[in-house]
Formats: sequence, structure tokens, C-alpha cells
Amino acid sequence: MEQRRIIIFLLLSLVIISSYPYFLEKFNPTPPSNAPIPSLLKEGGTSSEGVQKPSSSSITLPLSATTGGTPSAGPETLKVIEGDLYRVVLSSRGGVIKKWELKKYTKKNDKGVRENIQLLSSNGSIAPLSVTLLEDESFKDQPYSLDETAIRLSASKPKETIIMKAITADGRSLTKELTFYNDQYQADIKIKADRFQKGYQVALGSNFGITDWANSFGGAIGAMTMIDGKIISENPKSTTVTHESSATWFGLADKYYMSALIPTGAGVAVSVQGISETEVSASMKISGETMREDKFILYAGPKEYDRLASYHKYLEESIDFGWFLFGSWLPVRLVAKPLFYVLRFIYDMTQNYGIAIILLTIFVKVLFHPITKKSLTSMKDMASLQPKVTVIREKWADNKEKMNKELMNLYKESGVNPFGGCLPMLLQMPVFVALFNVLYVTIDLKGAPFMFWVTDLSDKDPYYVLPIIMGATMIIQQMTQPQTMDPTQAKIMMFMPVIYTFFFLSFPSGLVLYWLVNNLLSIAQQYWVNKQTTAVAT
Repeated sequence: MEQRRIIIFLLLSLVIISSYPYFLEKFNPTPPSNAPIPSLLKEGGTSSEGVQKPSSSSITLPLSATTGGTPSAGPETLKVIEGDLYRVVLSSRGGVIKKWELKKYTKKNDKGVRENIQLLSSNGSIAPLSVTLLEDESFKDQPYSLDETAIRLSASKPKETIIMKAITADGRSLTKELTFYNDQYQADIKIKADRFQKGYQVALGSNFGITDWANSFGGAIGAMTMIDGKIISENPKSTTVTHESSATWFGLADKYYMSALIPTGAGVAVSVQGISETEVSASMKISGETMREDKFILYAGPKEYDRLASYHKYLEESIDFGWFLFGSWLPVRLVAKPLFYVLRFIYDMTQNYGIAIILLTIFVKVLFHPITKKSLTSMKDMASLQPKVTVIREKWADNKEKMNKELMNLYKESGVNPFGGCLPMLLQMPVFVALFNVLYVTIDLKGAPFMFWVTDLSDKDPYYVLPIIMGATMIIQQMTQPQTMDPTQAKIMMFMPVIYTFFFLSFPSGLVLYWLVNNLLSIAQQYWVNKQTTAVAT
């Protein structure tokens, strides 16, 4: 429901701005024209040893490699690894990740109670780090050695390595080494394969990192693959898509969170499997050798820009700053990123994102003041001509050609461009959309308080105070603006504050705060322009 409202809101805003020339043209005539990807740098240090380039065979994920799959023998052993940022549960059944909980991020459940974010659903079809041998599919059910002693990481114990090993009846083995870090949302993965000649495939898991499938507004949700410096976002429905090119990384993501597997050496071939309408998985294939060792990094956590950028693998590009309506646009992204940097710079000084939003809105308003002033002045000039325009329309109502000619002469003699009020607004549209994106898709606002009752700028105002005040400012803004429309159109536009208020009731309070401050500044600008033009007239 929320994403539909936002799409309608953006479309409505765009239609109002872009249709302005149409109505002018309908009721008034147009006046005469006068680098290679850098190597991976890891906070905890990473070996430069790489993996061999895989073969180009297609990959198909087995649906039977499940989180709750039953092993051929032995009970399930669970092991808990907990750090300051997360809590992970490993399972001896398949040597997989069974749970990945974020401790610093929460969301409200159906009862309104906040709970820690769970990156992994308990009913997912495929568990993270499921390994399927291409020569023996039954291997996926092999139990792995794993003790149940819980591990608690801390500043004095910053990392720990867990070893899980599966041995076949004929003595072949596959070993998984997972190194967890206390202060990082990652695990270093080392897989040693002994005499599996046809190779194997490693699954990232189904919906691992996708916490809210319904909230797909503001960017892609599903699988992401980085190939040749470009992200390929996809969500196939009940089909499998294979990328034979070497992928720098691949992952699963929603607006705020993601999981990703990053090869530390050469790229890998990736397959994305659509399991259902709301379930997707991804895997990579590793070619076979007599003895083989492969290393990867698993990232599973929030889409924090600096943290993702620190890997130097373009993981930060998973944050879609360029989204607009039905796709991602480079011009919007080019504007949004600088605004994002400015917002964080202001936050570093104020330590309050609410205040940062207010100051950023003032900054943008001041930046565009010359353009806005021109627009408001043009609208006021048009309003001053309305009595003469009305006379001409009534006089030549039966002769459209003559009426248009007289109106064109009126505009020319008065030096007024009827499009002067609209064009400056269109120039500001990319900035508006970019700022909208920054406030909507970045996780920085999640859980960030403003003041009083606004305790989370990424959530709606619980008491709807900001949306109601915002609607009131829209009414005041309409009252202060020059009237360039006929009475019928003006009456229709009076309903706009009500419609916008309805949309904003469920918007994140950070967005509502931005719009409210923008309205207040627009009212002040209009008052200043009215006062200035009145002084000139006298």
C-alpha cells in the first residue's frame, strides 16, 4: 500500500508540474519565440589467493538443499556464534547457516513490538552455503562435523574460525572453514574439496538478506550480480538465469539489507533461480580438481554505504540512488549522491538527522532561489494580466483565432512569458526526486530519532502531526500564490492539500519533515517576492 501511494504521489507531482504548460496552451496561446575494479580490501585482512575461473556450464539449484533437510544419518547439531553486531546459528545438516540475526537493527512485528532483523527466513527452500556436488547430488544430505559449543566474540576475542567437515563413504571429503569477526557483518569462507572431479556449486540461500519482499519501492528487490562494473538486478519467476561471465560478486537484497558472496580471486559463473513469486536464490559453480581450495567473503548485513564501499568491489552500488518510478536513472543518481554526502556531512556536525534534513532543505532552497524567484515573479506577472485576459476571452469568445492573436499581443506588450512559472519548476524536478531517494532508500535514517514523538525518521509519524501540519502549509501556500488559473481550476487545486496529506500519512517522517520545511520556505519566498514586487510597483 505504501509503495503504491508513493508512486501515485510522484506521478501526481510530475503531472501537476508538466501539465501546467498544457493548460496555458489550452486557455492561452503560446507567445512568439525569441576503471579496472580495484583489489578487495578487507577490514580484517584477506589473503590474495584466488580461485580458478569456473567453467561455463549452466547451474541449477536443487530445491532439496533445504534449511530443514533431513541428513542421511545423525542428529542435527546447532552452533551459535554471537558478536556485537549479529547472532548466527550453524547447522551440521549440510554444514549451512540456519539463522542470521542483526542486533543493531529492528523492525515492528504484527503486534507493534520491535524485534531484531532476521536476514534468513526459517521456511526458506535453500540454506546459505549449501553445497551440491555435480557428480553426486546425494552429497547435499551429508552431515558435517560440528560441536555445539557457543562462541561469543568481543573486543578481546575479535574473531573465531569454525571448521565443518563432511566425509563420503569412499573417503572423499569437503571442508568448510568459516571465520567470523566481532565488528564486521562478514564471514571469511574457505572450502576445501578432496577428489570431486566434476566440481560443486555453492548456494547463497533463498531470500537471504530479503527481509520485506512487499516493500520493493525505491529500488530493486531480489538478486543482484556485479559483472564488468555493472549491477544486473533480476527476479526471475520459476525460472533459472545463468551468467557465464565472471561475476565480481552476487547477492540478494531488498531496500535496506543484503547478503553477498565475494570471490577473493577470479570471478565466478552465477545462476539466479526464481523459486516462486516471492522467493529467489543464487549460486555459483566451482570447477572440479583432485584437490581444490576456494576462498570467498560472505557479507550479510545492512546496506551501510561506507561499510559496503570499504570492500572496493562496488557493493555500495546496491543502494539505488537513481530510482525514479519504474527504473534507475543516471541523471538522478548523479544528483542524489552529492546530496547524500552533504546530508551526512551535516549530520556529522549536528548528530541529528532531523536537523540535518532541515538544514539540507534550506541549502537546496537557497541554491535554487534565483530560479524560484524567477518562477514566482513570472506567476505574479501572469496574475496581474488576468483581468485583461478575461476581457479578451469574453470579447472574442466566438473567434478563437482573433482571441489568440490578441492574447499574444498582450503578452508581447507586457513582456510576460506564460511558461516562465513552469520551466524553473521542471529544472528543479531532478533535484526533488534525488533528495526524495536519498531520504527514502538510505538506511542511515532507520531508527534515527528527531525530537519529541518522532523517534524513527524512516517510519511514519505515529500521531500524524507532521502530515497534518504539512497539509496546512500547502493550504497557506496556495493562498499566498498568485492565481493564474480560472475559478474552476482554482477550486480543483484546493483539493490537492487534502490528497497530499492522505499520501503523506504513511510516508516516512523524514520525507514528511523535508516536505514540510520546503513548504514553509516556499511560503517565505512567496511573501518576500510579493513584498518586493509591491515595493517596486509603488
